[in-house]
Amino acid sequence: MDLELSDDQRMLKDSVDRIITEHYDLDHRKTYMSQPGGWSQEMWSTFVALGLTMLPFSDEQGGLGLGGVETMIVGEAFGRGLVVEPYLSSIVLAGTAISHVATPEQAAGWLPGIMSGETIGALATDSAVIAEREGDGWTLNGTAHVVLGGDSATLLIIPTSDGLFVVPGDVTGLERRGYRLHGGGGAADVKLAGVKLTDADRLGGNGGTGRAIEAGVAWLAAEAVGAMQAALDLTVDYLKTREQFGKPIAVNQSLQHRAAEMLVEVEQARSAAMYAALLADEQDDHVRATGYAAIKAVIGKAGRFVAQYSVQLHGGIGVSEEHMISHYFRRLTAIGMVLGDTESQIARLAELGGFTSATPHFGTAA
Repeated sequence: MDLELSDDQRMLKDSVDRIITEHYDLDHRKTYMSQPGGWSQEMWSTFVALGLTMLPFSDEQGGLGLGGVETMIVGEAFGRGLVVEPYLSSIVLAGTAISHVATPEQAAGWLPGIMSGETIGALATDSAVIAEREGDGWTLNGTAHVVLGGDSATLLIIPTSDGLFVVPGDVTGLERRGYRLHGGGGAADVKLAGVKLTDADRLGGNGGTGRAIEAGVAWLAAEAVGAMQAALDLTVDYLKTREQFGKPIAVNQSLQHRAAEMLVEVEQARSAAMYAALLADEQDDHVRATGYAAIKAVIGKAGRFVAQYSVQLHGGIGVSEEHMISHYFRRLTAIGMVLGDTESQIARLAELGGFTSATPHFGTAA
């Protein structure tokens, strides 16, 4: 298997890395978070202009038709910059859900707006909404909690027992309570009371939700790697420059060992992110389910380890609002919880039988 980036992939990486380096230091990020909605329309337009919002969508749907590796490249760069624009919620989650279950006509109606950045989508992954058939249309009632990006979304994707429904953000009967998230970005608790929709608003089966969550896990894995690597780099630089008793604290062997352990966790997470990118093309549902459960568990564990020891090795400054390490800590903590925490993913992996079953091996031995 060739794990080297192609020339086009390296060009993409260089372009995204340059944008993040030039426009996403801590001061810029704070400015973006202070704007309406908690993110920058100007930066969002920059991502659109680079074609980043078109990456995951097929040529037939008007996208660039690129794959998981390209999305991983963008996710890692966004993780290093702690990007707060709604790429995960609108492009990865809502966009994937639509692209997997929409008819060509429906996709042509909704995806161009999402890819152009004019429409901000959000997928309700924790939905308790009931759809009832009434005449020629549908009526939706219920609630959805912690809808990522739901505070600023202009289009909501709501799963029900009768499939996914596309709900305009300004439809009558829709109420939202928006709030900011611990690691950046926003979310909303949503209530639908007598929301009227048509058959054209119904996407069909709920399979799109599962594929969207898998794409979200792959994105979070890449984002976590970017944040972890940046946190490790800052920590190693700090150990080399911070002096005590006339010597850099990096000469302390126990601190060297801790930094080495952090590096191991970063590389494990990187391997998980690469596996997540390659797993996107897997057709076996069970293989994907077990794979993504394991990936989410790995990045949750690794992210927690790196985040905590980055703060510890920085000392008091590591919890300061004015130091980037505290922001990496927050985002890595949030990544560990979003779309399923580590403990729930380990339990899910066990229920699915893990990567391999021991039964055939024991049977052969017997």
